Amino acid sequence: MNNVIVPINAFDRFEVLKKGQTSFIRLIADSGAYGIEIRRELLSDEDPSLHQIKQEIEQYQLFTVYSAPIELWKEDHQLNKKELNEILEEGKDLGAKWIKVSLGHFQKGQSDLIELNTFLDQHQGVQLFVENDQTLHGGNIHHLTSFFESASEQSTPVKMTFDAGNWYYSGQEVDEAVSKLAPYVMYLHLKQVEDDNGEFITVPLQKDGSHSWEKVMNHFPAEMVKALEFPIEPKERTREFVQMIMESEAISCNI
Repeated sequence: MNNVIVPINAFDRFEVLKKGQTSFIRLIADSGAYGIEIRRELLSDEDPSLHQIKQEIEQYQLFTVYSAPIELWKEDHQLNKKELNEILEEGKDLGAKWIKVSLGHFQKGQSDLIELNTFLDQHQGVQLFVENDQTLHGGNIHHLTSFFESASEQSTPVKMTFDAGNWYYSGQEVDEAVSKLAPYVMYLHLKQVEDDNGEFITVPLQKDGSHSWEKVMNHFPAEMVKALEFPIEPKERTREFVQMIMESEAISCNI
């Protein structure tokens, strides 16, 4: 089953900024991955226009996700229309079918989901995702549950990116997050987070059945799209990690 996405931030940040994100497209395609996640925060002068990046990606027939570090709801709980419009337009130029942002400061009763519905109606053709980030507000289970429950009630076409590791950084319980948010999840970000002398660090995936990323992955259907969001060093190990996920899925399907 080929449903593994490789985000550009899995690679060395200095090398990405120096060489540009397009320099990793062929590597990702050769790894056997299903798609690529372009990161707005890593776009540099070495990258061509978004339309040119799209053309490069299309040569390799990779599915495209566009990730942007913006918050959907501003501190005053209102829709972040200006930045969201910019991101959606950029995503279209890139040819991205999925666009991923953070929750921000959603407040039930104050944040207008009908306004978001109207806004998304004007940008059809892309799927908006909200990810649990590492902040205390955007990575909070209660806030995210309130948002997705409200969005479901209003038929707002938004899905969740479930980052398996970010819950540790925001001080939340992973099992509780899975229990409450699983119905809204359509995209998994897999990472292994460990405590290094009181500081959380993200490390490459290991496979023996006891790691948190595996437990999270096994809670969701095998066919769900997954991203490798952890340091891949050296970058030539990308194929190894893509194969690891695909083999884990095959085992899950046979159980």
